[in-house]
Amino acid sequence: MRTIAVVLSLALATAGLYAQKPTGGTITGEVALNGAINNISIGLVQGARVRYFLGDNLAIRVGLGLTAPSRTNKAYENPDGTGGVGEEKESYFGLQLLPGIEYHFAGGEKLSTFAGAYLDIGFSSAKTTRTNYAGGAYTANFSQTVDGQSSFGRKGSSFGLGLYSGFDWYFAEKLYLGVEWGLNFGITNQSDVVTETSVGGTTTKTVTAGGKGSGVIVNALGALRLGYQF
Repeated sequence: MRTIAVVLSLALATAGLYAQKPTGGTITGEVALNGAINNISIGLVQGARVRYFLGDNLAIRVGLGLTAPSRTNKAYENPDGTGGVGEEKESYFGLQLLPGIEYHFAGGEKLSTFAGAYLDIGFSSAKTTRTNYAGGAYTANFSQTVDGQSSFGRKGSSFGLGLYSGFDWYFAEKLYLGVEWGLNFGITNQSDVVTETSVGGTTTKTVTAGGKGSGVIVNALGALRLGYQF
């Protein structure tokens, strides 16, 4: 076991001799490493993120986030599952686009410090439909459509500007570890929620007004990143 550890250490050290920062034309992709050393999990850095180096010091990047959960709940008229069936369907779709640019400062061959800015553009939609289903129970002659909201989230849009800085350490050929942090300013817009309810053939319509919000948040954009040069 000790021999294997020594061999792996020597291999990593030897690989580090050839590790170099990217140059113009290089493409990198990266994932986030979360958790403690003995319980590391891999996730996405602001969605799926890639960078393209226009030169040795300048790169453009784009992150893409996508979420689309859905759920169906059912309720039966009788406790034994017979009779009519009520159904509730919930859906949500969210899209986030994060284009940005970053400048890499001069330094050693293995350590690259950088600073940059990006835009955060997001859109979301949500819907809930209920047929013979109300309050979690079977309800005959009842239907409802909620356009703009589900338990997963609400319909709306967002726009933000982020300023960030960080560094990448190229510990092996084409592989790097990095840390990034930044300052974000964002504006969110929630759309109106339109609810149409039909009970016994009588339909009513209600509208819940949306709203706007903004704020400045200082946060770390992923504690640790693992990347690869293509």
